[in-house]
Amino acid sequence: MDEGLLNELIEDTTIEDIGERYREVVELIGIRKFILLSNYARGDELYFPKVENVVSPARNRRIKKEFNGYNSKELADKYNLTVKQIHNIMKDEPIAGQMSIEDWMNSAGANPGTDDPA
Repeated sequence: MDEGLLNELIEDTTIEDIGERYREVVELIGIRKFILLSNYARGDELYFPKVENVVSPARNRRIKKEFNGYNSKELADKYNLTVKQIHNIMKDEPIAGQMSIEDWMNSAGANPGTDDPA
């Protein structure tokens, strides 16, 4: 269908033209976006993940930023998680202020693999 004609038809579409079961979605996103979403799906059913799954990467970044080594319980309460979940989020993060073994060896002037200083 010609895009101009489609735009005219979208403008003429009312909420009453939309099936009863989809009206709540239309009220959330509007008729134009609903029609664009319908065009995208082309009759296929769409799966929408739970909000928690969508926002968890952003939540985890915030937890990593706010974590100080002593505030696991506070972060767990704030983000409605368990302390164990906070620790799982932090498990691959280096402890703030702790040197890696490589950094320590370089700062000590040691030559790795030998007993001789660099």
